[in-house]
Amino acid sequence: MMRARAVACVSVIGLIITVANGQTSREAGPPASRPASEPASQPAPLDPAVERILDRLEIKDVRDVQADLVYIKKDPLINYEQKYKGILRFIEDKPSPRFLIRFDQCIIEGVVEKEKEWHVFDGRWYIEARERSKQVIKREVVRADEKADDLFRIGKGPFPMPFGQKKGDIVRHFTIKLVAPAPADPPNSDHLECTPLPATELDRRYGKVHFHIDRTLDVPVRVATVAKEDKQEIIASFSNVRLNKGMAASDVNLPSLPGYEVREEPLDEPAGAAMQK
Repeated sequence: MMRARAVACVSVIGLIITVANGQTSREAGPPASRPASEPASQPAPLDPAVERILDRLEIKDVRDVQADLVYIKKDPLINYEQKYKGILRFIEDKPSPRFLIRFDQCIIEGVVEKEKEWHVFDGRWYIEARERSKQVIKREVVRADEKADDLFRIGKGPFPMPFGQKKGDIVRHFTIKLVAPAPADPPNSDHLECTPLPATELDRRYGKVHFHIDRTLDVPVRVATVAKEDKQEIIASFSNVRLNKGMAASDVNLPSLPGYEVREEPLDEPAGAAMQK
């Protein structure tokens, strides 16, 4: 059975939250991720308008995605904001989906730092590289003889992405309502307010999760929430979204980084495996 460590992501925006905060180091990072708890009660009946939006999301054939990414984390108590700008690439590759996130700059208190940072999943390894430290860290997420089934689904795997989610998975983990449009919303979008069901892992970690769904593309173009632990606001925005353009698998590879130190952290052997040798 696939196990994941090093990245603790249990929400639709979990991947983006974690990589942007640099929480993937073993020393400072959270414990291994686990599937969100199943809700104790059955979800309430859906508003027909919400159901139509979720149906569009589910039937959308997402084979590959390219987008510009802006990730913002705000601490309203001290009026402190971090903004990361970069790109996201995702491909429904075989045998496992793969992704690359590259941050090109970080803006804090108006100061721009232009040092690249990469976060890659190659189907087996979660790879983190930072220009500042000249270091690449590879953490094994899926064993060589395992399949990465459900790796990107809400409540199932460590890398839930905001594209291609199943309606049933969303309904099992959230109470959902359609919110009236507001001036600050992305243009041509529907706003879904998703409240995690009580006593679930999502409920313990996050407040309401806001999805803004583009009506033409039928994919999220903004995801926002508040982390319960530190009360910080988190916003991930996708622009210039390109779907199903025939992206090559090599486009989600970590680029060659000469001179970088490389460290590998394989998964521990399964219980009993050592005794069988």
